[in-house]
Amino acid sequence: MPEPQAIPWKRLTAEGAAIVVSILLAFWIDAWWDARNELAEEREILVGLEAEFVDLRARLDQWSKFNRAGMAVIEEYLSDSVTDMDPESIEWVFAYAYLINVLDQGGALDALLASGRLERISDRDLRARLAKWPDWLEDIHTNDLSFRDYGMHQIIPFMTRHGIPLSVCPEGEWVCPATGAVPPVYYQMAEDPEFRAILSMRRIMMWATAQDQENALTEADEMLAMIRARLEEIGT
Repeated sequence: MPEPQAIPWKRLTAEGAAIVVSILLAFWIDAWWDARNELAEEREILVGLEAEFVDLRARLDQWSKFNRAGMAVIEEYLSDSVTDMDPESIEWVFAYAYLINVLDQGGALDALLASGRLERISDRDLRARLAKWPDWLEDIHTNDLSFRDYGMHQIIPFMTRHGIPLSVCPEGEWVCPATGAVPPVYYQMAEDPEFRAILSMRRIMMWATAQDQENALTEADEMLAMIRARLEEIGT
């Protein structure tokens, strides 16, 4: 009767350990690869958001300054200092009165929210602020549309009925260079109660818009800093 062979425990143990290690290594490689892909996707998202916010904050800054400048020149026109203004300065009053920008919406963030990929951004605070950002833009956009409607139905028709502005500027220019004396009608309009009321309302609109734009600009700057900090943390 043949003698029973000894079980090669050492070899079996080594082979079992090798199998376990290979399985664990495969899981680790998969997890590493998934994490790498997730970081790459997050980086791609953040780069797109960075570009969008750089452009958006520039436009918010531009139009908030436009509204502040318009408020100042309208206030001067409605004051006793109107007699010190030249024709070009007064025509800027008219330009500020009817030039009403409507803030664009949409872009990388809208696409991100629509796709449900916002969770790819690991910073919870940044995610929360990005989710609320469309509300900021919607408020500004809605007010802009309302103010533009006021300009189209109140300001422009009134100015057109009175032939203002009198001069036709070269293409691409909103206001003509100052030449000659101020037309008497420009001073007369400054005393017209209806026009003064229209300009006063426009000035209030510009103040409200500038406030909204500056508040949004502050929020955009903070989110842009968070986006850049996360990009620096992720690295290239």
